[in-house]
Amino acid sequence: MFARKTILAIAFGSILFVAPLSASAASLTSNQIQAILGLLQAFNVEASVMANVSLALGLTTVPTTTPDPSTDVSDTYVRPSIADSLYRSSSLGYDISYSTRDYPVPPFGFAVIGVTAGKAFTHNPRLASEFSWAGLSSTNAPTIYLNLNAPYGSAAISENVSGPMTCADPFGDAVYSAFAGGTYPDPAPCAGYNFGYNTAKDALAYSSSQSISSPHLWWLDIEEANSWSDNKEVNRQVIQGAIDYLNKQNIRVGIYSVPYMWRKIAGEGFSPKETLRGSDSPVPTWFPIGISNQVNATNACLTHESFIPGSPVWIIQYVLDSVAVDQNVAC
Repeated sequence: MFARKTILAIAFGSILFVAPLSASAASLTSNQIQAILGLLQAFNVEASVMANVSLALGLTTVPTTTPDPSTDVSDTYVRPSIADSLYRSSSLGYDISYSTRDYPVPPFGFAVIGVTAGKAFTHNPRLASEFSWAGLSSTNAPTIYLNLNAPYGSAAISENVSGPMTCADPFGDAVYSAFAGGTYPDPAPCAGYNFGYNTAKDALAYSSSQSISSPHLWWLDIEEANSWSDNKEVNRQVIQGAIDYLNKQNIRVGIYSVPYMWRKIAGEGFSPKETLRGSDSPVPTWFPIGISNQVNATNACLTHESFIPGSPVWIIQYVLDSVAVDQNVAC
C-alpha cells in the first residue's frame, strides 16, 4: 500500500510556503518538521493553525516558541500527574469576580467564581447570579475561589481567631508590618490558623445561603495585594487553616498565586497539607503567566513547574492584552 502524499501550502501575505506531507510522519525528518514549525512561529500564526499543522505533521502536542530555560523542565523531572483534575485538558475558561462587568461570550469550558469580595470575611453580592450563569454557560460545573489574608484590620476580631485552636495570646503588641502596610497588633501563628479556618467557614456558610451546592473544589487566592504578616509562619498557618476546614467538608483545595508572591508570602518550599477522607492528596496549583496567548498558556502547562513542590499544575491563567478579561487554559 502506497502512502498518499499531500501538499501543505500556507500563505503569509505575498509569501507562499509549500511543503510535501505524507500520511506517515516518518516521511519528514526531524529537521524538516522543525523548519516548518519554525516558519509558522516566525509569522506568529494563530493557535488553531499551529494545532492543525501539528496534527498534519503527526505531532501529539502543540509546539510554541522556545521556552525560557529558567522555567523549562529537565529530562529528569517527573511531572506530577493531573489525571484527577476536574477540568478537561486544553479546555478554555474564565475566572469571574465580584467586580466583573464584561462577561465572556458563552459557551466555554469552565468558570471559577469568586465567593469573596477581594479579601477575607467579605462576600460577593452577585455570587448566586454569577454561579447560575456560569453553570448554564460552561461545559464543566463551576468551581469557587476564595480570597485569603492574614488577621489584620477590621476582620481581625476575637470572634474570628477564637477557635478551633486555643491561643493563649492571639495578638501581641502593635508593631509596624511592612507587608500589611501599617501598625497592627501582631498575630500569633495560632491566630493565623484560626483566622484562615474561620475565613473558609464564613465563605462556605455564605455560599450555602445563596443556594449554591458546594463544588468539590475551592481555590485559595494568595496574593500580596492583600495584608500578610512579615512572619511567614503566620501566613502558612492562615493557608493551612483554610485548607483544613474545607477538607473537613470533603472539599478539595487548590492554590492560586504568582510564584514569586507565593515565595514571598509562604516561603520557599512550603507545601501545605491536604487530607481528604483520611488520605493525603497533593494540592493542585493555578497560576498566571501575564499577557500571552492560548498556545503559550498550553505550553506553560507542559514546561512550568508548580511553585509548590510536588503539586500538579491544573490551570494556567493569561490575558491577551492589558485590558482583557482573565482567560485560562486547563492543563
